[in-house]
Amino acid sequence: MGSRIQRMLTVALFPLALCACTSELDKVRGQFIDNCMSSGAPKSNCKCAIDKLQDHYGEPGLVAINQQGRPPSDFFDQLANAAEQCRH
Repeated sequence: MGSRIQRMLTVALFPLALCACTSELDKVRGQFIDNCMSSGAPKSNCKCAIDKLQDHYGEPGLVAINQQGRPPSDFFDQLANAAEQCRH
């Protein structure tokens, strides 16, 4: 009986453990991909674009941009370039 309860708790708490392990970068990437797809772009293009932005700004840069709430002056140019490259 004790092992049954233990299994039930493990199953119930597993999703919470996964959420706790999500990095800030994972959150930023997820938000970007969700917003990108909601604008009509395919998921593969959205993933490609955030990869290119991460290559340019790095992990700390993307997290900082998200936390500050305002992108750097070159962000929209970088985004447009990434979107163009990812369409091909």
